[in-house]
Amino acid sequence: MGHDSGDERSRRRARHGSRSPSRRSRQESLSPESRKDRRHRDKESRSRRRSDSREERRRKKSTSSRHKLRKDKHSGDEEVGGYRNANSPFNDASLGKKFVWKKKVEQDRAKGLSREERELAERQRREEAEQELENLRKRRELREIEREQREQEFARQRREQEQEKLGDWERREEEFHLQQAKRRAEIRIQNQRAQPIDTLAMNLRLANEKMSDEEVAAMGNARIDVDEPHQIVECLDVVSARELLHDIDMYLSLETNARNVEFWENMLVVANAHLERLSGKGGMQGAVRDVLAGKSLDELDELEADVQAKLGGEQGAVDVDYWEQVRSELVVEKAKATLTVMHEDILQRRLARLQQSKDAPAAAAGAPGRTTSEVEQRKRQRLEELQRRILQQQPAPEDRAIDGQERDMSQEMFEAEMRKDHDPSEAIFSVEAAVGTRKYAWQDKHRPRKPRYFNRVHTGYEWNKYNQTHYDKDNPPPKVVQGYKFNIFYPDLIDRTSAPTYRIEKDPESDETSILRFVAGPPYEDVAFRIVNREWEYNRRRGFRNTFDRGVLQLHFRFKRHRLLAAGMELGQPRRVRWMYAGALTFLLLMELVGLGLFAKGFFPYKKTIPGFASRADQPISMGRGLSVPPAQYDRLVLMVVDALRNDFVFSNESAMAYTQDLLRSGQALGFTAKAQAPTVTMPRIKALMTGTVPNFLDAVLNIAESDTSSSLQYQDNLLWQLKTHGNKSINMFGDDTWLRLFPGMFARTDGTSSFFVTDTVEVDNNVTRNVRPELERDDWGVTVLHYLGLDHIGHLAGPKSPLMKPKQREMDDVVRTIHDIVSKQDQRRIQQDKRAKPTLFVVLGDHAMNEIGNHGGNSKLETSTVFVFIGSTTKSQPMADRGRNALSKLMATEVPQSNLVPTLALLLGVPIPKNSLGLPLPELLSAYTDRDRLHMLQTAAAQIYNVVRTSEPSAGAVDQQQVAERPAVYASADCGRLGAVGGQLQCKYEAALAAHYQALAKGGNSEKQVQAERAYYEFMEAASEHLSRTFSGYNLGLMGVGLVLIAAAAVGIAALYQSSGAGLVHVKSRQLAVSLPAVVMWATYLVSSTSTSLIEEEHQFWYFWVQTLLALRLATGGQWRTLAQMAMFRVVRKWNQTGQFWAGEPDVRQFLGQAANARLLWLLAAATVVLVNLAAWYVHCKYRRPALWSRTFRVLLGYGSVCALVYHIERSHAWTALGTAAQLRWIVRLCVPGDLAHIARTVYLLTALQAAASCAGLRRSRPHLAPLDALVGIMPLLLLLSRPHNFAVFGLFLGIFTLFFPAHTSDTQWAGRLRPSRALVLFALAHASFFALGNSNSLASIDLSNAYAGVSRYSEVLVGVLVFISSWAGPLWWAIAGLSAVALELEHDRSVTQLLARVRALLTAAHLWQASTLLAISWIATAMRMHLFVWSVFSPRYLYQIAWFVGFYLGCGTVGGLLWLAAIVRLGA
Repeated sequence: MGHDSGDERSRRRARHGSRSPSRRSRQESLSPESRKDRRHRDKESRSRRRSDSREERRRKKSTSSRHKLRKDKHSGDEEVGGYRNANSPFNDASLGKKFVWKKKVEQDRAKGLSREERELAERQRREEAEQELENLRKRRELREIEREQREQEFARQRREQEQEKLGDWERREEEFHLQQAKRRAEIRIQNQRAQPIDTLAMNLRLANEKMSDEEVAAMGNARIDVDEPHQIVECLDVVSARELLHDIDMYLSLETNARNVEFWENMLVVANAHLERLSGKGGMQGAVRDVLAGKSLDELDELEADVQAKLGGEQGAVDVDYWEQVRSELVVEKAKATLTVMHEDILQRRLARLQQSKDAPAAAAGAPGRTTSEVEQRKRQRLEELQRRILQQQPAPEDRAIDGQERDMSQEMFEAEMRKDHDPSEAIFSVEAAVGTRKYAWQDKHRPRKPRYFNRVHTGYEWNKYNQTHYDKDNPPPKVVQGYKFNIFYPDLIDRTSAPTYRIEKDPESDETSILRFVAGPPYEDVAFRIVNREWEYNRRRGFRNTFDRGVLQLHFRFKRHRLLAAGMELGQPRRVRWMYAGALTFLLLMELVGLGLFAKGFFPYKKTIPGFASRADQPISMGRGLSVPPAQYDRLVLMVVDALRNDFVFSNESAMAYTQDLLRSGQALGFTAKAQAPTVTMPRIKALMTGTVPNFLDAVLNIAESDTSSSLQYQDNLLWQLKTHGNKSINMFGDDTWLRLFPGMFARTDGTSSFFVTDTVEVDNNVTRNVRPELERDDWGVTVLHYLGLDHIGHLAGPKSPLMKPKQREMDDVVRTIHDIVSKQDQRRIQQDKRAKPTLFVVLGDHAMNEIGNHGGNSKLETSTVFVFIGSTTKSQPMADRGRNALSKLMATEVPQSNLVPTLALLLGVPIPKNSLGLPLPELLSAYTDRDRLHMLQTAAAQIYNVVRTSEPSAGAVDQQQVAERPAVYASADCGRLGAVGGQLQCKYEAALAAHYQALAKGGNSEKQVQAERAYYEFMEAASEHLSRTFSGYNLGLMGVGLVLIAAAAVGIAALYQSSGAGLVHVKSRQLAVSLPAVVMWATYLVSSTSTSLIEEEHQFWYFWVQTLLALRLATGGQWRTLAQMAMFRVVRKWNQTGQFWAGEPDVRQFLGQAANARLLWLLAAATVVLVNLAAWYVHCKYRRPALWSRTFRVLLGYGSVCALVYHIERSHAWTALGTAAQLRWIVRLCVPGDLAHIARTVYLLTALQAAASCAGLRRSRPHLAPLDALVGIMPLLLLLSRPHNFAVFGLFLGIFTLFFPAHTSDTQWAGRLRPSRALVLFALAHASFFALGNSNSLASIDLSNAYAGVSRYSEVLVGVLVFISSWAGPLWWAIAGLSAVALELEHDRSVTQLLARVRALLTAAHLWQASTLLAISWIATAMRMHLFVWSVFSPRYLYQIAWFVGFYLGCGTVGGLLWLAAIVRLGA
C-alpha cells in the first residue's frame, strides 16, 4: 500500500475547501424542517442504492457461476481434490481432464484383462491420487493456520511487553505493600505481641526467603511458634478468626510466589471453615470430622472420588444433603493435609537455617501421636521431632518490655535447664492453651509479660494384654503420655514471699484433656497448657515435685498406673487388679441393699394391736344403772363384696344396677359412699372391713403373694371371730381366696377363686354365683361372705368405661335381686316358725374403687370412693320424694369411713366390738333402737375406742363412771382444749360424753339432752378415731437408724469410687466441680422436691420440666434443628398420658384414642409403630452389621414377634370389628399366628429369646460392642406385648427422639462446656420421664396388672412379679438400653475397648451415685415425716417405688446387664 505525496494531499484539501462554502451556504438557506426532510430523503436514497447494488452483485455472481459450471463441463476444468486448472500448484493445465494411458490399456488387453477389471483398477488409481491430493491440501492449510498463529503470538508478546512496561509500577506497589506487611509481622514478633497471621507469615519467610545478617540478628531473640497452621486457627475465637481471615485475603492478593499462594489459599479454606463452626453454621458433625481427621492426602483424594461417585448417581439413591456436607468437609481436611505437608517442609528449611547459623545439635526424642495408620504415625513423629528440634534451637518467649538484666537471667535459667541430661523418653512440650483476655488489677503499675518456660513430656509404651498380642519390640505400639515436667521461670517476680501456684481446669473442648494454669502475680501473666486428663501420682518417691526456688517453679508429676477405677476392667491389667472395681462396686451395692432392707423393716408402718379378743365382760356398765344389753336386731348376715365397686357404679345415672337403685329410692335400703384409706388393694381393705383398723401398709406388698400367711388375722380380734364365737354363727365364704388366707379355719364351707387372673372376667364370678342359691336356701348358715372379682378385672383390662362394664353391673344387680328374694322369703318363713328369730341383714359393699384407667392402690378420690348398701327390715327409711334420674346423686356426697362397718355390724348383730376397731356406729342404722338403748350402744362403742386410746397414749388415764355420775355438770362443762396432752384431751371428751349421757337419763327422756349426749359421744369418737388413725403405728427406730448409716456409707463409698475416675465430682487441685452445672442443679432440686407431698405425687412434672430444660440448653449451646425436633416430639409424649393426682383425669391422647370413633386411628398408630421398629432394625443391621445369616434371622424373628404382639392386643380387645375392611385380614393372621391369647404371648417370649440367641451368635463376627443396638430393637416386641395399645406410638416417639441424637453436634465455646448438658444426662432424664409418660405414677394405683398375666397359665409370684416390673418400667428399660447404645455409637469410630469400658464404668457409677444419694435423702425424709398425715398415702408408696427403682432397675437391669455386656466385649476381644 503506497503513501500520498504532500502535493497530492494539498490539492485534495484545496478541492474540498473550495466546495465547502457553497455547501454551507445552501444548508444555511434551508429551514430546520426542510433540512430534516432532506436528510431523511438522502438516507432513504442511499439505502435503496446500497440494496440495488447488493442485489445486482448477487445476480451477476449467480450468472457467472452458472456460466462457469457449463464451461467447466465442456472444457474439462473440473475441481479435483480442491484444485482447478487455474489454481493448480502443480503447473498442470489439464488437471481436470481425464488421462488415458493408451499403452497401459493395450498391455492390459494383451494380458487378457476385461474391461470391468481395467475400470476397477483405474478407479482405485484415481482414488489414491485424489487422496494424495487431499492430504497435500490439508497440510497446506495447516501451514497457513500455523503462520497466522505465529503472527498472533508475536502480536500478543508485543502487547504483553507494552503492558509490562505500563504495569511495572503496580507490581512494585504490591511488592512494597507485601514487604511492609512482612516487616510489621517481624516487628510484632520481636516485641512479643505477635498475632496469628504474623506467625504464619514469618514461618514462610524464614523457610522460603533469604534474610540478611542484620535481619537474622534482629530475629535472634524472638521465638516463633512451630505449631501446625490449622492448629493455630482452631484456637481462635470469632473476632480473632475474622481478623485472621481478612489478613489472609490481604496476603493472598499481594503474594506472587506460587508456593506461598498455595499456602495462603489452603489457610483461607481452613479459616473459613473454622469461622463457620464458631458461628454455628457448620453442617458437618463432629463424628464425621473425627473420621476424616488424620487421613493422608491420598486417602482424602480417594474418599473424595467415592463421594463424587455417590453424588453422581452411580450407587443408587443417596442422601444428597449429607454427602454434599461430607464433600465440603473433605475440602477442609484436604487443605489441612496440604498445610501439614507444607508445614513439614517449612520446618525442615528452618531447622537447616538454624543449624547453619548456630550449629546446634538436634535432640531426638519421640512421642508419636495417635493416627489411623503407621505411615501417618511416622509422618506425625517426624513433624513433632522437627518442632522439638526447632524449639531447642530458638529462645523461649520473653516479655516485650523486659530489661537486659532480666533477659540475661531468663536466658541463663533456660540454658541451664537445657544443659541438663534428659531422659530419652522425654520430649520438649510447649502446647499452650488459650487463657483468654484478662485484665489484671496490677497492670496499671506493671506491664504484663509472659514467663519463659522449658517443659517436657514423659512418654512410654503401655504393654497391656492387647499390645502384647498385637505388637512387639521391633514393632512397638504407640506411645502414651505418662507424665510431665514443667519449669516456669519467674526471675523478676515482685512479691517473692508468695510462690506461684497452679490449678487444674476443665477443658471445654474435650473430656480427655484438662487445662493446667500457672498463676504467679505481677508482672507475669498467666500461662496455661493442655495436658492429658488423668489422675496424678503425688508420691515423691514416684517423681512428684512441686517447688519454687530461685525464681524457678518446678512441677513434675507422673500419672497413676494402677488406680482403683482404672484398674477395674482395663484389658492390660492383671486379672486380680481388673476385678477390683467390680468387687468394690459389688460390696458397696450389697451394703446399700442390706441397709435398705433394715430401714424398710423398721419403717413401714405397722399398726399396734391390743392382744386378745373382746368379750362381753369387757363391755362397760351402762350409765342407766342396771339397764340390760340391747338386743340384736339381726341374727344372720350376708356380705356381698364386689371388688372395685365404685360409688358411681351404683348411685349415678349411668349405673346399670336398676334393682339396687329401686331399693334405695323406695326406702328399702340405705346407701352410703364408703371412704376407703390407702393402700386401696384387696387384702388391706378386707382387714379394715373386718377389724375396723387402718391396715398395715406392708399388706399392699403381701397382697400379691398368694402363699403369704404372715398377714393372717387368726390371732387378731375381728368381726368374723366375734360372730362365730359369741354369735354362734356358721360362716361360709365363696369367692376371693384372700379371705381363706386371712381367716384360716374360720369358714365351714368355702369355694375360693384366685384374685390375680385379671384376664378372667366371667368364670371367676360364675364360680361364686353358682353357690348363691344352693347355699342361701339352706338353714344351717349364719354368715355368708360372697366376694366377686369380675368387675375389678374388667377395670384392669379395659378401664371403667369398657363396653363390658355395664353388663357386669347388670350381672351383679341380678345377684342382689336373687339374694334379696331368697333371704326375704327365708326370713318370712323363719319368723313365722320361730317368734324369736330375727331377720337377715344383707350388705352390698366394695372393698375399694378404681381410677379412670381401672387401676387402684392409691388415695385418689376415685380409688377411695366405694359403697355401703344395707338391706334389711330395720334399715328401711322413708321413700325418696324425688325419684328422678338424679335422686341418688346426694348419696355420692354422703361419705362415711369404711371402718365404721365393724362397730355397726357388731352392735346390730349383738356381739362385742373387736378390740382394735377405730370405727364409729352409723347413726342411721341405730334409729330403730330406743333412745336409752341407742345411748348405751354409743357408750359401748366409745368405751372400746377409749381402751385403744389408753393403749396408745400414756397420758390418758382410767375413767371412773361413778365419779362422773356424781358430778355430771362439772365434767360436761369442762374446757378440754386447755389440756396440752392429746391423751388428756380425749379423756376429757370421753368423760364429758359420759356426763351428758347421765344427764340425758336423769331428765327422763329429754330430747334435747338426748341429742347433746349423742353428739358428745360422736365428737369424742371422731376425734379419737382421727388421732389413732394417724399415730397408732409402730416404728423400729433402731433398725431405721442402722439402715440409714449403711445407706449413707454406701453413698459415700460410691462417691469416692466415682471421684477416682477420670472426671470425678470435683477437681481437687482447682477446687472446681467436674460435673456439669445442669446435673448439679437437677440433683439438688430433686432432693428438695422429695420433701413435698405434692411434688412426690406430681413427680412427673419435675422430669418433664428437666427434659425440656436440658434439651433447651443443648439448643442454646450449639444445638441444631434436631434438638428442636426432639423438644417437639417430647411435648407430644408429655400429652399422651395424664398422670399424678391433680390432673390425672384431664383430657389426653390416651382418652382420645380410647373413644370408639377413633379405634381405627389407634390401631393404625400401633401398626405404624411395628413397621417403624422393623425399619429401625433393618437400618441398624445394614449400617453396623455385616450381611450374614444371623442378621437376617434376627430381623425375621423381630418382624414376626412384633406382629404377634400387635395381634395379641387386637384379639384381646376384640377390635377386629372396629377395623372395618382391615378385619378381612383376620383369616390370614389366623394362619400365621396362634389362635389362643396365651399361645401368642408365649410365642413373643420365645421369639425374644431366639432374637437374643441370634444376636449373640453374630457377636464374634461383627462389632460385639454394638450389641445394645440389637437389644434396643429386639426388646420392642416384648415391651409392646406388656404395654397398653395406646402406648405403642409412644415407643415410636422414643425411637425418634433417640435417633435425633446422632450424628452428635458439639460446641467449642466456653459456655457450652459449663452449661451444655451431656447426652448421657439427657438420656438419664428421659429414662425417668418415660416411666411417667407411659401412665405410671408414685401411686400403687398405676401398677397395671392386666398385662402381668400374658401367657401365664397358673399363678406364679416370681413370674407375675417380673412381668409386672417389665410392664411398669418398660420405658426406663428401653432408655437404659438406649444409653448403652449411645456409648457404643460414640466410640464406634475409635474402636477402643479401654475407652468403651471406662465410659460405661463411669456412667454406671454415676447412675448408682444418683440413686444412692436419692435413696439416702428419701430415707431421711421418710424418717422425719413418719408422723405425717400422708405417711401411708404418699411417703410409703414413694419408698416402695424407690426400692423397685434400686433393686429392679439400677441393680438388676443396669448393673447386671451392663456388666454382662462389658464381660462379653472383654471375652470376645472386641
